[in-house]
Amino acid sequence: MLWSVLQQPDLREFQDLPEVDRPQFRRMVAARPRNLVPGSWGRFEWLLQLTDTDEPAGWASLRIAERSTTTGEIGYSVVREYRGRGFASEALRAIVDEAFSNLDMRKVRAYCVPDNAPSRRVLANAGFEEDGVLPHGATVRGKPVDVLGFVLERVRWIQREAV
Repeated sequence: MLWSVLQQPDLREFQDLPEVDRPQFRRMVAARPRNLVPGSWGRFEWLLQLTDTDEPAGWASLRIAERSTTTGEIGYSVVREYRGRGFASEALRAIVDEAFSNLDMRKVRAYCVPDNAPSRRVLANAGFEEDGVLPHGATVRGKPVDVLGFVLERVRWIQREAV
């Protein structure tokens, strides 16, 4: 199902998605780690699904580098017809909570293109703060684009959740 979600043309509007065929994609996914536990590293992905129909509404991911398992990078995208319904916000909050509560992470990062105002709002509403511009930090539709960096530190998340 993740393959079909990633083929939605509107997901590439702001995303740096790989141009791979289905067999390559299966190999990439098969090589990913299976268990998200403290100290694990790699790319973890989840489908966002409607509970009443199990129809995919998008995806979310958490990437953890091998050399720094206390920092992760979150990504997400929602299929056009389900945008504006809170799926990205819910997924973001669930992954961030898992990262800070169960994975002993100190920091979570996210990146988005400046024109993606809805994603910027999702990040701001979750407590992420802008952390600068990364020139040519992604490739969207075959062209290098600048991206905005965002960061959320564990201390800030805990303070926000305590309110």
